[in-house]
Amino acid sequence: MSRRIPRFDLVLSSQANAAISIVRAGEIAHASGGPAIRKEWSVSRLEALHELAYLRVFAAWETFLEAVFYRSLCGYASTAGQETLVAGAYYSSLTAAETAVLGPHTYLLWHSPQRVIDRCRRYIRYGPGFPARQETVIASNLARLESLAATRHRIVHDHADAKRKFDNATLHIAGRTFSASRPGRFLRDWDHSALPRRRWLEVTIAELTSLARQIV
Repeated sequence: MSRRIPRFDLVLSSQANAAISIVRAGEIAHASGGPAIRKEWSVSRLEALHELAYLRVFAAWETFLEAVFYRSLCGYASTAGQETLVAGAYYSSLTAAETAVLGPHTYLLWHSPQRVIDRCRRYIRYGPGFPARQETVIASNLARLESLAATRHRIVHDHADAKRKFDNATLHIAGRTFSASRPGRFLRDWDHSALPRRRWLEVTIAELTSLARQIV
């Protein structure tokens, strides 16, 4: 019987809940505190707190993708079953799988959904008859994940390309741009299409945790 991929989605969900709880605590302090508290928890600081929370969860998402990928190469099964490797045989250990994939590099990047798809296809067979669970879920949600990755990229980088991609991302997600603002303003803004309404931070984090559940 094949080993089951651990419920890394639950780990991601726990980290997401913790990040959102911290942001909500800041919002409560801002809304209910006196002038001195509101000065300390200014809108600009709350927006920065939203950015930090988003980065924390997105980093956990990247860790999740990496953990599932290497275990798939070792024969661990998702709910869709074991993957079939291009090489034909599973790696004997996580260390062996990581060594083979890394090659001369010391680390790989996991924030780009297209890179993750390409990496999966390089090692895991896909197409009719093959689960290719991680690749399938990401490819099916590629546009959305690229927008979420662009948001992460804009928090980290301040150059023109990051700003342009962030504008495209918020236009795709929220139907408007936030080009004159930090990403925290977008993440703190409300998704008025949802009932009850939620801030975009919560919406985007919920999407990542939902996708994680589909992968494992």
